[in-house]
This record gives sequence, structure tokens and C-alpha cells, in this order.
Amino acid sequence: MNERDFIAMLRPLAGPGALNLNDDAALLSAPVGHDLVLSVDTMVEGVHFPKGRIGGDFSERLLRTALSDLAAKGARPIGYMLAVAWPSGRYDKWAAAFISGLHDAQRSFDCPLLGGDTTATKGPLVASANVYGVVPTGEMVTRSGAKTGDHVWYTGVLGRAETGLKVVMGDPDVRLLSGEDRLACEEAYLRPEPRFLFRKTLRQVATACADISDGLYSEAGHIAEASGVHLAMDYIRHADFGDDYELLLTAPPSAEAAIRSGADAIGLPVTRCGHVVPGEGISIDGEPVQGKGYRHTF
Repeated sequence: MNERDFIAMLRPLAGPGALNLNDDAALLSAPVGHDLVLSVDTMVEGVHFPKGRIGGDFSERLLRTALSDLAAKGARPIGYMLAVAWPSGRYDKWAAAFISGLHDAQRSFDCPLLGGDTTATKGPLVASANVYGVVPTGEMVTRSGAKTGDHVWYTGVLGRAETGLKVVMGDPDVRLLSGEDRLACEEAYLRPEPRFLFRKTLRQVATACADISDGLYSEAGHIAEASGVHLAMDYIRHADFGDDYELLLTAPPSAEAAIRSGADAIGLPVTRCGHVVPGEGISIDGEPVQGKGYRHTF
């Protein structure tokens, strides 16, 4: 298989702006009254995903995690571009499975392929998804808007992705879980759910938001730094493990009913987990801490 073969396999995934993947560019414009929101995520085999599992699970997880950044901005996805450094000598069946995973993910979120780049490598698989979304003009939710007096919330259930990684790796610690629980945790790790269904509520009430990719306390630290405030957090289990891809948000106390109503309407659990005060950094149960989370080192 060569580069042209791979592009031909990708062509059925292409959206209108991709120009049938015949040009080294795509054509894209935001609808009138909307801003364009862009983000990028990269995954490396053996770092973000177990070695040797480079098929549909890898690609679906790649696109879903990238799209989670758009969900945290209150945006709606409209397309993505893909860059892949494909390991030499891997069988064509892996490429077919990789593309099948992309197909499943982009169909779930109406987010077609717009273009990208491919190359070969002697190392592990490296893939990047550049995602594009739109949000009504001026309504994007940033990390920098948290205000003193706000409450802090997170969506969903933390810890499932942590257990899901153990399931994927065959860790014996998970043998006591029921089959249903193992499946739910594996799905949380392999196929995280970007919280797009919550975006209208998010845009209406949130003063700041980040997706929980590197751990809840780590993301709390990002919001605190960007907003110039202190986040006084409760103790939360699994808060230092990333990969949950839930939302951490701040909102005024008056927004509690709207948050709970918006979450209930889509069956999404929400938990109030702290409040915003003057100062900087974060604390847990009153003790100042560093939100460690996951950090790549170079």
C-alpha cells in the first residue's frame, strides 16, 4: 500500500469542502452569524494508545477526543483534517480498520473529512485530527471567564476511562467487574462522548469551560490561571487521571437550575464540585495544591 492507495481509501469519507481530496487544500466558510472554532489533537501509538492496536479503536478515539475540545467551546462540528504517519510494513487490514473507525466517529457527529496529509514512518503510528466547528458569533466559551462567586461543575462520571484502560490492557484488577461494567468502562476509554448535546446550556450559563483530558484538577488549574482566580475544589476521586473527556465548567450560582435542567434533558449527570474565590491556583478541601494531571515531558 502506498500514499495514493491510502488516500483512495479515505475518499468516501470526504465532505463537500474536501474537493474530493484532489487538491492540497479544502474550502471552508462559517455560516453567517457564526465564528469558526479550530482545534487539533495528536495521538502516538504506545503513548496515547496501546502498541499494536492501530485499527478502528485508535482512529475513533482520535477523532472523538479532538472533537471534545469543540464541545468545551460550545461549538458544533463541521469537519476535520487528518495527518497520519503510517508505520511501514503494517498490513492493509489495519488501514482499512483505521478508516472504518473514522467513518463511525464522523457519522456519529456529522463531521466529514476535509483533507490532510499522509506519510510513512519507521516508528509508531502518529495521527493528528484538526477539527473545525462553528458557534454563534461571540458565544464561544473560553477558559478565561471564571468569576469570583461562581460555582464549579463537572459533567458525567469520572474514573470509567481509567478502568477502561485497564480493561484494554488486560489488567487482572478488572476481573471482579461485571461484564456490563467492563464494557461501559472500555467504551468510556475507547469511545469518549464529546458533550455536544450540552452545548446550548453551556453557552447560556457557563463563564468558563475546559474538557477533562489531563485530569480534573489539572483543568481546574488551567481555568484558574486563564481567569486570574482561585478555584476552591472539593476532594474528588479519579480527579488526577485524564481521558475522561467530560466538561469542567464555572457558572454563577443563579445558573444551577438551568444546568441541572439542561443536563437532565439529555440524561447527563452533573456534579457541583467547588467555587471560585479571589486569588490564584487551586485548593482541595482548603489545602493549596498543584493540579498535576498528565504532562508530556520532552
